[in-house]
Amino acid sequence: MKEYAVKYLIPEPLVPVVQRLRWFPYLVAYRVMCWVKPVRSTGVVFISGVGSHLSGNLRSIREAMGDEFHTWEFFPSSWGGFLQKMSERYRLVVAVAQAKYVLMDDYLHLIHALKIRRGTQVVQVWHGLGAMKKMGFSREGRGSNAPPATSLIHRNYTDVVVSSDQMRPHYSQAFRVPLEKIHGWGSPRSDLFFDEEAMDEVRRLVWESVPALKDRRVLVFAPTYRVLADGSFGYEAEFLDLVRMGEALGEKDLLVLKFHPFVRRPWEIPPSCADKIIDMSTYPEFNHVLVVTDLLITDYSSAIFDYALMDKPVLFYTPDLDTYDGARGFYYPFETYTYGPVVSDQDALIAHLDTTKIDKKKRENFCELFLDGCDGQATSRFMKEIFDVPPATRRTLDMTGGGR
Repeated sequence: MKEYAVKYLIPEPLVPVVQRLRWFPYLVAYRVMCWVKPVRSTGVVFISGVGSHLSGNLRSIREAMGDEFHTWEFFPSSWGGFLQKMSERYRLVVAVAQAKYVLMDDYLHLIHALKIRRGTQVVQVWHGLGAMKKMGFSREGRGSNAPPATSLIHRNYTDVVVSSDQMRPHYSQAFRVPLEKIHGWGSPRSDLFFDEEAMDEVRRLVWESVPALKDRRVLVFAPTYRVLADGSFGYEAEFLDLVRMGEALGEKDLLVLKFHPFVRRPWEIPPSCADKIIDMSTYPEFNHVLVVTDLLITDYSSAIFDYALMDKPVLFYTPDLDTYDGARGFYYPFETYTYGPVVSDQDALIAHLDTTKIDKKKRENFCELFLDGCDGQATSRFMKEIFDVPPATRRTLDMTGGGR
């Protein structure tokens, strides 16, 4: 990763100066718009860093909003060349200057460099539930991926919404936000798992979109990303031999690959197992995939938090646990997260593909620690506490793109 490489080029006291200089034209444009445009009391800016369409918490919030809101949507990870990036950044600062609310599910350096006008709330609804991999300023002392102590990253948040009261200190440390601004209201996207009617509708939509999933035993392989030798995001090919996996799958089994959205280069599925393995990495709403999942195979992904709410089998495949822990680190000992079997090589992975084992007591403790705010009412609490309105009649948004 190169986002913090600047700290090796300049003294730390100068880091915020350089960060502001980088965005100077947009900072000027923002100040000008603040002078000429009033704040719109119903203006809401959505900024998603994990796809090209609203998904996860932002999607759940947008679906609960009534028609009285004026909204703008931005997806920085999907912006293309220089001209598009420049145009979208100017459009972004113009919208933020007018908005009463700015909702984010990831960091965005431009937002953190701004001096946000009085009357605007910047609300972080982070794209992952719980607290597993260390992030932000929690990564101090862990190499080039940790932000410099003087970095502007995560600056300007007025509120941060997390999945549990017990997660508040971790996000306070990671974002350097006072504890009183961190709210354990639960994650809006988790409400789905408490609504059987909504889950039935999701199953219908997913099966309609991907017919191959119907009447199959669906095994979803959803690892987090790695930083590869060339500096790009990906997943080590040596960890998973798709031909071997295809040979090991049963007649009714279907292995679904669901890589992290940072992984941009798709894996080529060998023709010999094309009837047993599909790639759904670009499917827009990962929780909808989890609804039709029979066995989740993952490692250090926050998918385990959403998935735990459905009480279904999970298998942890961690061939690089020691290396990953040393480089990234976890908020708790890794065994705190593992309410299913843990395997470290593909032989053991294949041997456990028929697992239905789950440690019920450990899962209960897991949910109590990481998910005590997720009770089916998280969206309602968000709407009341942030917008001071009840949720509107639920609407369904377009699902033609995006990622996890």
